[in-house]
Parts: sequence; C-alpha cells; structure tokens
Amino acid sequence: MKRAKSGKKRVLIVIVVMGIVVLGILAGYYMAGHFTNKQQTSGQIPQSTQNAQQQPSEESQTQPQDQVTTAGQNQQLVQDFSQTLDTYKAVARFYGDVDAHTIQLSLLNTAFDFKEFEIDGQIPNLNLSPGDIVEVEFEKPQEGANPRIIKIDKPDKVTLRGKFVGLADNNFAEFLFDQKHVVLQISNVADKVSYLDENTDVEVTFKTNPKNPQSNPVVEDIKVLK
Repeated sequence: MKRAKSGKKRVLIVIVVMGIVVLGILAGYYMAGHFTNKQQTSGQIPQSTQNAQQQPSEESQTQPQDQVTTAGQNQQLVQDFSQTLDTYKAVARFYGDVDAHTIQLSLLNTAFDFKEFEIDGQIPNLNLSPGDIVEVEFEKPQEGANPRIIKIDKPDKVTLRGKFVGLADNNFAEFLFDQKHVVLQISNVADKVSYLDENTDVEVTFKTNPKNPQSNPVVEDIKVLK
C-alpha cells in the first residue's frame, strides 16, 4: 500500500511540473507577441503627421510662376547687356566721312571686316586725312548694324606683331597681321628685310606716310621674333 501511494505522489508531481512548464511557455509566447505589436505601433507615424512633414518640401520645390518669369527676364537682360559691352581695339586706316555720324575705316589687325563705323559727339575732332593711321576701340554690333566707336586716337606710330609674307619689290613688302594682308613701304629698313625668310614672325613699327597719307604706311623698324 505504501508503494502504491508513493507512486501516485510521483505521478502527481510530474503532472504539476509539466503544467508549470506549459504555463511558462504560453506566458513567453504572450509576452513576445505583445512586445512585437508595441514596436510596430510605436514605429508607425500618423498619416496627418506624414502629410505635415511632406508639405514643406513640396512647397519649397514649387515656385510662383511670376518669380520664375522674372528670373528668366533678368537673365535675358544680363545677356543682352553683356553683348552690348563686347569691345575691341584695333589699328586702322581712315578713309573718310560717310555722313555726320559715320566714318569709313580699314582695319589692319583684326579678323573683323567692318568698313563703316558710327561715331558720336564725344569723339574728338582729330582733323583726319584719308590714309591716316588711327587706333580705335569699338563695340561689336548686333547683326545688320554698324559698330560704334568708343574711342579713337591718331598715334605718331604703331607696333604690330605678325608674319613677313615676302617682298613686293625693293621698296615694299607684304605682312600678315591677324588674317589681314598689309603692304608697307620698307625703304628705311630694306637692309633688315632683305634677308628675311617667308612666314618669319616679326614685330613691325610703322606710321602714316608723311609725304602722302594715302600712300602705303612707312616702316620705321622691324624685329624678328624668336
């Protein structure tokens, strides 16, 4: 009888222990599920809050139409203004007046091929004669218009760098100054020019022909560039 009672007690203890284990497992599952739901809930942002956060960025990306138009107009004005300020300096020969506001020049050291230039009242009266050497500063014109002279001077002499093209005869030689072929009188420097090879880089100093301005300008000095 004692053995039977002790056996029943052991069975009862085993059942109690298993019950405790099962309850522990169930409690663990419950706690894990509750913690996961809490994390998901805390990680979500209400829709109204999301809209409030997105709204400033959307507004910052959208500019009023009048502001965009004004910016475009200002940029165009700056571009137009900068174009009117494109100025160039060159050496030229004066060929005469066209009218009270226009003169004729032949540019000697620039790729531009302008012939007529507009002047205004600020240009000094230099008493120019046809053929005189002048130094000019002018604005590049809009298409179809004449360039406007900003400044004009009548120098005693000018110095340009270019290439010696070759002798025309014993008194004249041809030079190339920035795509412009110019024939100059070389009587005063014939000994320096006679030995030059064609296409030699040179620096030439010349002036208006003192005897006849309409004749070829006279070379005063020439140097070979190395």
